[in-house]
Amino acid sequence: MKDGKLVSLGFSVGHDKGAVLIIDDKVQVGIMEERLSRVKRDKPFNTDLPLKSINYCLEEAGLTYDDVDTYCYHTAEMEDFVEEQFMVYLAQPAEKLVFVPHHVAHAYSTFMASGYEEAAVIVADAMGNVHSPNSKAHKYFKEKYGDLPKLPNGLKWGESITLFKFTKSSYEEVLKKWIKYPEPYTYEDEELSIGCMYAQGTMQLVYDKKVKNWQAGKLMGLASYADKKWLDNEPFIANIIEDDDGNIVDFYIPGTQVYPEINYNADFRRKSNVAGIYQREQVRLTTMLTKYVKQLTGLDNICCSGGSFLNCNANEAVIKSELFKNCYFTPPADDSGIPLGAAFYGYQQLQKDKTIHNNPFLSPYFGKTYSRNEIVKDIQSYLKLEGEENDFFKDNNIIHFNTRKERDNYITSQLMEHKPVAILQGGSEIGPRALGNRSIIANPSMYWMKDYINHDIKKREWYRPFAPSVLFEHQSDIFDLDVFSPYMLVTTTVKEEWKSKIPAVVHTDGTSRYQSVTTEMNESYYNLINTFYKESGLPVVLNTSFNGPGEPIVETPMDAIRSYIKNDMPVLVLEDIVIEKKDYRIY
Repeated sequence: MKDGKLVSLGFSVGHDKGAVLIIDDKVQVGIMEERLSRVKRDKPFNTDLPLKSINYCLEEAGLTYDDVDTYCYHTAEMEDFVEEQFMVYLAQPAEKLVFVPHHVAHAYSTFMASGYEEAAVIVADAMGNVHSPNSKAHKYFKEKYGDLPKLPNGLKWGESITLFKFTKSSYEEVLKKWIKYPEPYTYEDEELSIGCMYAQGTMQLVYDKKVKNWQAGKLMGLASYADKKWLDNEPFIANIIEDDDGNIVDFYIPGTQVYPEINYNADFRRKSNVAGIYQREQVRLTTMLTKYVKQLTGLDNICCSGGSFLNCNANEAVIKSELFKNCYFTPPADDSGIPLGAAFYGYQQLQKDKTIHNNPFLSPYFGKTYSRNEIVKDIQSYLKLEGEENDFFKDNNIIHFNTRKERDNYITSQLMEHKPVAILQGGSEIGPRALGNRSIIANPSMYWMKDYINHDIKKREWYRPFAPSVLFEHQSDIFDLDVFSPYMLVTTTVKEEWKSKIPAVVHTDGTSRYQSVTTEMNESYYNLINTFYKESGLPVVLNTSFNGPGEPIVETPMDAIRSYIKNDMPVLVLEDIVIEKKDYRIY
């Protein structure tokens, strides 16, 4: 406890590790370990504590290890090793450390940020915890489900989908769907989860062995190029079982790979068609799941989490089903949201009445803000580096702006010249998507801008799409689906008259994954887009994450400087300090 306030810190180990700090039901700060280590996913499946993230959170809040009332964590295995590290490196008593099951953490990360009084919470991912006698989750599962049927050696029961009923003071599990978890784990087993099915597609079609990342976003982009007529004649993967009244009884996803002869090396048309099957099934299964949730709970609100709900087309299907009055998708829907859920869980356990006062549409900007002095210090540190790098600023401009308005006018002038602008401002975003504070933005009016950024800056596949950040009050003019989407988690069709105005953010199928921008959520980003709007007549900018190939999104000014120079970007904005490359030419 610090100054009479309850303090909860949530963290996770394994892939997408990180930490989030909550003080008196308010998120103070949070970060993913990869943003600090500068290693993508930071040693996936390693059980080392995210010490950089934990220290980052406590230092920013001005707290010590002793000030934290509870540390809540999740790991898939080797909990004893985590506990040992906790007592050694943090020197804290074991009773302060609380294990949170995987799907429970996911559920807390979305409901506690929704603002709803009650809601159905659905968690769908590749795999949650395993029902194994050697895991911390075993006791939790055994109390709720007893001993599941014994499986042959090498197989365990793993969480596939969990449905909860949540209120601000309690939750109950309504449904748990299990799949058989093999050792070693593959994506071609007897039965798959929804997340495993999609992961199978990424491994088959777009997996990059150099990056060693699941690359689900690639599959979504690739699927948009599928031949729709061809898809209409292809059989479904999953089997959905209904009774005579049309009620869903169960569903089954066989592990057989779709068109096994078509892989990463196949021609583009064949790969995109198969990708289209996986995407079609993802949307179909999510639609089914939405109906199933309504059938089992009868509630008006739904909250969604787990990696499956990073799929924007599937999220659109949830909304368009109109089965629920309100739908909430948490910004870190994948495992980067586990620390957030764990922190909320810990805080609620500290409350005597077990009630938490959640707020709607949680701000995703969990990172620290860097002062002008810190930015200048990083620039000076870069100048002192040995080698050719230290000559960079001698031949390029550094501009200090006194007001944010002057800065925004300058950025707008660069955008009007069709120069992409890399931005670091405010706190960094939690989760996998940049939302204006660690973004590369561009003028969306020229189609070739998409190709330029993909090829020259991001150095990635040509078919990868870019998202629009749009002033909220104008989004209904541009998009068919008019819902508040501040986290870039919903895809919808662009209206015909706008497709030619903003072609760089319109995908080949006529859709966009838009971000609603308001002054309440991000005043600085809103004002910047509004300045561009007044000059261009376009209330929208192209937005993509500020990073290069194989890099995590930048966190510090030094990270931004290094990425800016290495990845050949024309303009860098560090709060109110701008660095521009002289004689930069856009083809």
